[in-house]
Amino acid sequence: ARYIAAMFVAALSVAGADAQPADEAYINWRFADAGFTPLTEMTFGGRDVRRVLPLDPYGFLPIPGVEMERHQDGHLTLRAQYRGWTGDAYALSQQEWSRLAELQSAAFAPPGENQYKIKPGVVVHCWSGMIQASPARAASWWACNSGTKAAQSYTEAVLELAMQKKGCPASKRDTFGRFSQCFANKGMPDDPTLQEGFLALTEAWKKQREPGADLLSDARKALDAASKGGDAESLLRARRAVLAFGGQQRALRDIVRKGTAFAKDAREASSKDATVIATQLDSWRADITAQETNYVGLLEQLTAISAPATAPAS
Repeated sequence: ARYIAAMFVAALSVAGADAQPADEAYINWRFADAGFTPLTEMTFGGRDVRRVLPLDPYGFLPIPGVEMERHQDGHLTLRAQYRGWTGDAYALSQQEWSRLAELQSAAFAPPGENQYKIKPGVVVHCWSGMIQASPARAASWWACNSGTKAAQSYTEAVLELAMQKKGCPASKRDTFGRFSQCFANKGMPDDPTLQEGFLALTEAWKKQREPGADLLSDARKALDAASKGGDAESLLRARRAVLAFGGQQRALRDIVRKGTAFAKDAREASSKDATVIATQLDSWRADITAQETNYVGLLEQLTAISAPATAPAS
């Protein structure tokens, strides 16, 4: 749905429509969806902010946006923002703020005529993006539309500054590719100390989880053999196989409990890192819940074939 909506915004730009009134509501929604506080709330609170939000050609990558703010005491900051996390705030100099301000007026100007000639029936994928500034300015751009180059250049300048502040490594990729590579959520905390603990937790999960399919298969085969054989030895093998699968589930729950305590410590260090860890824990919990259904089924089957053997003689 986000991709279709983004293509709709792009179509407006290609047609040379005035981006501001036509898609302002959608732009505001996209920024809110990316984790930013709505601009109306920021303006109501007297906050002076500038924002950019790059969008990859297919709309699938978890790329954050960047927000710059002039605080009431005069100091200037820049930080990345995405769903569930806020990046570190980096200090900006007045010179850096002013340099970007020089690009801002042109960036919010209505888009000009598209000079990119697209053949009928040909789908073209290009980077796009959206920009905001308090009190109530919004615009979008599409790299395939030369009429929105000013907004694109402004966005690139902000992203370059963000990468400079974070110390992103040099790369042959373009600005958007480099920014995506450096800032996107890769499922690993940024903090080196948290990385070490999280990696150990992840390795423990993988090691414990890996034999799960074989344990489940062994339990089902043993139960099938016990239901056909009916002897005490096959029933004992089935019981051991089922309990082995259950033991693995208990071990996985212990890992998640350790991860939950680890996540509490992470929240004190970085909201982004805490979100990365919480997302992984949610995935593990979902896995355990799904396997719990299999375990209950195994126990029910074990009970059914055990009942005749354990029932008192009449």
